[in-house]
Amino acid sequence: MIFVRRLKINLSSGYNVRNREPDEIVMRKTLLNMLLLLITFYSPQSSAQDVIWDLGAGAAVFNLSLYPGSADKINYNVPLPYFTLMAEKLEIDRGIRTFLFKSKRIVLDLSLGFGIPVDSEDSSAREGMPHLDAIAQLGPSLEFVLIKPTKDRMSLNFELPLRAAVATDLKSSSHEGWLLEPQFNLEKRRLYKSGLAMKLTLGLNYATRDFHAYYYDVPPSFATPSRPAYVSKKGYGGSFGTLSASWREGNLIGWTLLQYQNLNGAVFEGSPLVEQKHSYLIGVGFAWVFAQNM
Repeated sequence: MIFVRRLKINLSSGYNVRNREPDEIVMRKTLLNMLLLLITFYSPQSSAQDVIWDLGAGAAVFNLSLYPGSADKINYNVPLPYFTLMAEKLEIDRGIRTFLFKSKRIVLDLSLGFGIPVDSEDSSAREGMPHLDAIAQLGPSLEFVLIKPTKDRMSLNFELPLRAAVATDLKSSSHEGWLLEPQFNLEKRRLYKSGLAMKLTLGLNYATRDFHAYYYDVPPSFATPSRPAYVSKKGYGGSFGTLSASWREGNLIGWTLLQYQNLNGAVFEGSPLVEQKHSYLIGVGFAWVFAQNM
C-alpha cells in the first residue's frame, strides 16, 4: 500500500495522549526520514556512472479514510518533492526497491509501508479515545518473477512482504506488531523516457494481534453504551487492490493513485470501530523535473 503506506513509549496499551504536531508535518517527516535512511545505506554501492536520477517538485491531493473501516475521511493537500533514482541496489520510482539479492527469478527486497496519524476528534467512532500516531513499516520482501519484462515492458511478480510496524510522532516510539501482505504485481514500465507507466497490485492482509489492536481495540476505560469494549485477534485483515498510473511528457509528469480495501471476513470486523467494510484512497498529483543526470 503506497504509497507508501505507517513515537510513543511507556504505554503498554498502545495508546498515547499528548500534544501533537500537525498530522501532515509528522507524515512528511516520517516518510523523508525513511527515504534518507535507504539512500544513505544503498546509494554508495554504485559508481556515479551506474546511477541515473531525476529531481523535481510538485503537489498532490489525497482523499482517504482515517483508517480502514472508518466512515470519516480526510483530505491531504501537500507539496511533494519528485525524486527518482536507478542504481544497482536501489530504485526509487513510484515506490522504493532495494535489491539485497537478485537472480533471474527471485529477488530479496526491502518493503516499506505507511499509515497516517489519526486525530480522534476527527473520528465519530473514536470520539473521546486517544489519538493514533503515524505507523512506519519496514521489513524484508521475497519476490518471485512469474513473467519477465516483455518487449512492451510488462511484468508479473508474486511478492511476500513481512514488515514490522512502529508507531511514531518522531519524539518517541512503540512497536505495534507485524504485517504480512502476499500480493501479485502486474507492472508496465515506460517504453521510452516519455509515455505511460502503470502498476496493478492485488493482495491480502495478515497481521499480529498487536497491530490490529492498535486500530481496533476498545479498552474498557473507553467503552460506552454505543461502543462496547473489544479485543482484537491476530490473523486475516482483509483484501486490497491498488492501481497507479503516470504519464510523462518531457519534464512534466502527471499521476493518479486508486486503492480499495475490503474488510469482509477480517478477524476484527466485529469491532465497534469498524463502521464500514469498504475503504478507498484516491490521489492525483503532478511534478516538474528541473534537474537530471541523463
